[in-house]
Amino acid sequence: MKISILLPYKENFSSNYPGAVSIFISSIIKKSIYKKNITVYGSTDFTNILSKNYINIKLNKNIFSSQTKTYLTNFKKILKKNTDLIEIHNRPNYVDSLIDLNKKLVLYFHNDPTTMLGSSNVKDRINLVKYCSKIIFNSNWSKK
Repeated sequence: MKISILLPYKENFSSNYPGAVSIFISSIIKKSIYKKNITVYGSTDFTNILSKNYINIKLNKNIFSSQTKTYLTNFKKILKKNTDLIEIHNRPNYVDSLIDLNKKLVLYFHNDPTTMLGSSNVKDRINLVKYCSKIIFNSNWSKK
């Protein structure tokens, strides 16, 4: 099984100022039986990357376009075709943009889903259940 992990835009997957999601993913990869089949995608300017299986998504600053939209478009361009599953961490609003890839989508919530873009209302959450193979909460607090 080939797994692609998409970090939140602006998440720093480096030992220099790592985000909470990056620390979580780095820890999970080290213990995973699939560690050789996992590729992490993100965007950082730092060099001390937390995993050798990391691909940096280049972003050009443009005040006339959404950085998130550019991030997702560039991810789709460089995504390895043989990916079986895409993990999305803490960004439910990414799901709509990735449906057309026809891959299994797994969404991880690290925070309260009712306050996040893409899962704040019932219609959004029904949509997530429809398109995600799994929705995982990393704590009972976020699950409630």
